[in-house]
Amino acid sequence: MNPEESIQIVKELDFKSFTVTLKTNGIVYVLFKDECLINIELQKKLLHIYEDITGGNLMPFIFLAAENVSVTKEAKENAIYIEDQSMVGASAVVVDNLAYRLIANFYLRVNRPKRPYRVFSKVEDAETWLKTLSF
Repeated sequence: MNPEESIQIVKELDFKSFTVTLKTNGIVYVLFKDECLINIELQKKLLHIYEDITGGNLMPFIFLAAENVSVTKEAKENAIYIEDQSMVGASAVVVDNLAYRLIANFYLRVNRPKRPYRVFSKVEDAETWLKTLSF
């Protein structure tokens, strides 16, 4: 049995526009579903959910997005202000198209997150990087 097969779901919270999953590898996975609009109201909801799923501890997160996920201008600006309140200890953003890659890299260059943040093409590469960090 390879180590990837033994990774299990510890807790999963499923909502209309996103799913948050904590796995036994100690990583929290956030999937923004089709047509999700990330606005300040959703950011506030996510802060509470992250607190719940992590038990109030900083943890590594992988962010994924399905089709047509968008972020309001206000939410982009707000993201840097709520960083200190969030349980996101490190962000690995997995993108599978050029548009999402441009948005993720733009966020990195403009907002300069205080916590580790990288963009990847594969979940496996994101997991490998997150495992090198200490929490």
